[in-house]
Amino acid sequence: MNWNAILPELFLSVGTLVVFFLELFLSRKHYKLLIFVAGLVPLLSMLSLFLVQTPTQAFFGVLYTDTSSLIAKGLIYLITGLSLFASYDYFLKKSSEYGELAYLMLLASLGLSLLVSSANLALLFLSLELASITMYILIGTFKREYLSKEASYKYLVIGSVGTAMLAFGSAFYYGAVGSLTLRQYAQDNTLFLLGMFLILSALALKVSSVPFHFWTPDAYEGAPTPITAYISTAPKVALYFLLTKMAMLFSQIGGWMLLVILLSVLSMFYAGFIAYSQRSVKRLLAYSSVAHAGYFLLGVVVWDKLLNSAMLFYLSVYAFAVLGSFVILAVLEKRENFTHHFMDYKGLGRHDTLLAIFLSLFLFAMIGIPPMALFIGKLGMFAGLIKLGFLPLALLFLLASIISAGYYLKVIVYMFMEGSQRKWQKAEVSVGEAFVILVCAVFVLSLGLFPNALYDLILKGL
Repeated sequence: MNWNAILPELFLSVGTLVVFFLELFLSRKHYKLLIFVAGLVPLLSMLSLFLVQTPTQAFFGVLYTDTSSLIAKGLIYLITGLSLFASYDYFLKKSSEYGELAYLMLLASLGLSLLVSSANLALLFLSLELASITMYILIGTFKREYLSKEASYKYLVIGSVGTAMLAFGSAFYYGAVGSLTLRQYAQDNTLFLLGMFLILSALALKVSSVPFHFWTPDAYEGAPTPITAYISTAPKVALYFLLTKMAMLFSQIGGWMLLVILLSVLSMFYAGFIAYSQRSVKRLLAYSSVAHAGYFLLGVVVWDKLLNSAMLFYLSVYAFAVLGSFVILAVLEKRENFTHHFMDYKGLGRHDTLLAIFLSLFLFAMIGIPPMALFIGKLGMFAGLIKLGFLPLALLFLLASIISAGYYLKVIVYMFMEGSQRKWQKAEVSVGEAFVILVCAVFVLSLGLFPNALYDLILKGL
């Protein structure tokens, strides 16, 4: 047994058990300490990544770890730690100090960590379900809130459909290939094509691509906002790194390209137009996530190191922009009767200037305005698509990005150019929330000025 291959997962598992037993014995008044300890666990697991020798495998090749997997795990662990640090004050203000939150988020991250190293459909299924089931529970954390329970139930129902498609697709894949191991297969085999269609559809559901996006707005809106920050970032990182590996194996199959292009174009434009009709900023960001699913899927239309690395760089910095945005929304939501309706954001730039500036920074980043790091990612994807001969797709990507600018700018206009008749109390920002917002802003800006720090690492890892 090669223990070195699963060293980060071992650290994370042991840390999760420690947090679980601490939660049993610590009283609710030590909730902040519990969350702080839980936040350190993924960060310590991140340090263990430097001890893993790559490439390496375990469990007879079922789990395979390479440099790309380690980058994905590092991002997942960092996002998990930051999400936990940003959450404690929100739940304290909401009188919802549920200690289960700490180890459930760690369990979800353990599932995502195993997912990016899956070289076998059996492990892929188990790790995805470990992450999904814990996220169903996390979304329903507000036990007294109807919207939270409804969102959790809807996610459970639609997630079960994805689970069925993945299991059914795996059976067809096994029937065609004779193994559950993910490997290159280019034969004209109807059984294999049907299996790939179902597996890709299941993963498209998990990344909230149209037409499998229906749970996303309700889940994002109903979940506690720090949980929304987590489920909108960490799972996306894991799934797109996995899709990149699958593109390397299967993108030469015509059916793959056709399905990915269809999912991508539908997601970019459907979500982009629907976002304009939203009255809630939180729900608007949910549709923004669906639109971005379309952008990222363009990066796995074919296997190409430059295109794939540009998409993964874009994905990585996007995760920090989204995390920072939702943490700011969580800070604002701590105020009594704050609903995320656009009217609640009127005049925010005058009475909570710093928060409005940081939120605007993250929204500008999502538009792709330089010197934000997302501009580099979008430019790399645009150039990559043109180089590969996908000029129509590159132009559709550009058009969808221009359309998206309108709904992001709408939020900024309400914050700085509209007056408010309502007198809000000053938003209280905890140390954890301030730290996370600052870290996200630094990542978004510094990687825009010095993109090679991450870009080259991803390129070498592919």
